[in-house]
Amino acid sequence: MNDAVNGLALLHQQDDKSASARDHAPRDPHALQLQSLERWMGEIQNQPAWRREADKAVDYYDGNQLDADTIQRLDSRGLGPLVTNLIKPTVDAVLGMEAKTRTDWRVGADDEQHTEVAEALSAKIHEAEREANADMATSEAYAQQIKAGFGCVEVSRDSNPFNYPYRVESVHRREMYWDWRSKKLDWSDARYVVRRRWYDADHLASFFPEHADLIRFAGHGWRDWADFLTVDNRVSLNLAHGLEQERVSWDDYEWRDTERGRVSCFEVWYRVWIRGLVLRLPGGRVIEFNQADPQHRAIVATGMVQPKVAVYDKVRVAFHIGPHRVRDVSTNRRRFPYIPFWGYREDLTGVPYGLIRSMLSPQDELNARAQKMMWLLSARRTQIDSDALDEKYNTLSDASREMGMSDAFIVTNPMRKGGQTAIRVDENMQLSQFQFQIMQERKQAIQEAAGVYSAMMGQQSNASSGLAIQSLVEQGTTTLAEINDNYRYARRGVGSALLDLLKEDMIDQTEIMVDTGMTKKRVMVNIPMTDDVTGQQYKRNDVQSAPVKIALSDVPSTPTYRAQQFGQFAEILKSLPPQQQALLVPFALEMSDFAHRKDMAKFLREQMGIQLDQDSPEAKQQQEAVQQAQAAQAELAMRDAESKIEERQARTRKLLAEAEKAARDSGNDQLADRLGAAQAELEKIRLHEEAETGRAAMRERGETERALIAAATAGQPAEARAA
Repeated sequence: MNDAVNGLALLHQQDDKSASARDHAPRDPHALQLQSLERWMGEIQNQPAWRREADKAVDYYDGNQLDADTIQRLDSRGLGPLVTNLIKPTVDAVLGMEAKTRTDWRVGADDEQHTEVAEALSAKIHEAEREANADMATSEAYAQQIKAGFGCVEVSRDSNPFNYPYRVESVHRREMYWDWRSKKLDWSDARYVVRRRWYDADHLASFFPEHADLIRFAGHGWRDWADFLTVDNRVSLNLAHGLEQERVSWDDYEWRDTERGRVSCFEVWYRVWIRGLVLRLPGGRVIEFNQADPQHRAIVATGMVQPKVAVYDKVRVAFHIGPHRVRDVSTNRRRFPYIPFWGYREDLTGVPYGLIRSMLSPQDELNARAQKMMWLLSARRTQIDSDALDEKYNTLSDASREMGMSDAFIVTNPMRKGGQTAIRVDENMQLSQFQFQIMQERKQAIQEAAGVYSAMMGQQSNASSGLAIQSLVEQGTTTLAEINDNYRYARRGVGSALLDLLKEDMIDQTEIMVDTGMTKKRVMVNIPMTDDVTGQQYKRNDVQSAPVKIALSDVPSTPTYRAQQFGQFAEILKSLPPQQQALLVPFALEMSDFAHRKDMAKFLREQMGIQLDQDSPEAKQQQEAVQQAQAAQAELAMRDAESKIEERQARTRKLLAEAEKAARDSGNDQLADRLGAAQAELEKIRLHEEAETGRAAMRERGETERALIAAATAGQPAEARAA
């Protein structure tokens, strides 16, 4: 270390003009200063000491409920560590409810215009949920929420190119620190959130290659640093500046382990407040106005929107390795990548706590009662007269030792006064029974303190009917409403953060395959279009500007709920007519858990000629076949109609000829002339139909026939009209 100090003085003498080279901090005026980070870390150290209580709660769940002094005292009595852990099964029952009622994310659109975009994003987020193991991460955070009162999930991109692009992981509470003045559940009002994590120096140096030497030397306590001075004067000056920072701030134990060569990286996400111009686009989307962006200038030039002055926050991230700032950049995020999962919070202090806090006292009493009961079962109170023993064979100390054994052997004094054995032993059985009864009450108190009833854990209860048992389960669910609401809010926040990353990376994607569960369809997004009026370029189904939001599905996706749904659907299927049952059998197969259920459902639909995707080639071919069958059926119907019309026309001509003959025979030449004209008109129409076949012509012929007959018989007697 002395060599390092001497080298530092030498470098200052060599070049006093290299202040800019030594200062490796960014020049951004909004960048986090070291003094600000030290002030925040001071606030964190002065926060309420809730972590010790959280660690104790988790230890009780794991069965570590006795301290070293208690264990030693029990060993001295020959009892061993007596622990009846009732906290673990109670908490496991609550965790099982989360696994049973877990719901998937779905993306919903605010209007019908962006329904396809919502379907495409739903497909992408379902893939990310599956590949990034998001369900496991949220379940682990929920477990910490129930046990310790606080859990956290990180949503970010994975830096390893061989892994899935997105990372959703549960973060332990010992790594997370935040602005204690924050009141909102999602840290949207927090000024900063800090994650502190230990790395090997060489591991961390690979992420910050421009500061690799600084990280390695700092991690090993600047050993052999003087040998590095002559390699590069500029680099050496930067290292000297880093060494100078360590001399005036931060204790070593806070950020480095020189024996292992480890350093602690502080990942600081913080908000800065800016006064600038924003654009409110049609549809409600607000963006920061950038004068250098030609698209922003073009939008303003059209007069559609105008920049407005506003005060808004921007999220930045800085990486500190102890006192050394290695990176500080601005981001386009609107939220921190860390989503908190809160249990309960104290009203005055904001200290988080979980269900186990209320179970600690009953659990301690239960353990104490068990220890006392076991001691009473093995303890014996002995009363003995001074001359009751034959001291030739045993003394009082021998008798005391023998009384504690199950095969005690004592020789009494046959010559004592009175002639009776004066040894009385009290085994405290009545007190042991009292301890057992109280201990049973404490067992019930643990579940009642957590709001979890025996029926929820599958145990026997006072309820005898199914309705009563179900009422107890629902009542237990009601008592957990607040903590479960916090979980649903946080899980939705995880989905929203993941959706933000997906939308950023889908800016150039144009085609997405959406699996509807029964068929797959192609959804086109980000389609380039040109406005016919203004000539402006825009995108139809734009993923970035689409007003979509994350929600939780109404129906859980767990195997238990799927089995219940399948059973209910099977009961409905039985009550339908056989024809409708055949149509719904493919849906029943898809709701089952069979290995080849989709293939079987597809085969049945093909056999029945059912196509769910109307845009598929098979559906189009089926539609053409149906149209051809309908056309053939229509042609047959038309031919049948034509034959019937021909018969009616021939019958009409015959009747008209007979009526004309009857009229002439009776001397009514005027009526005969009118009937002859009607026959001539009908013949003319028949010839026209032969030339122009069609349904409209036939309809016209029928209407004309009726009109001519009505006109020919107008004003005639009823007999003539009937003819």
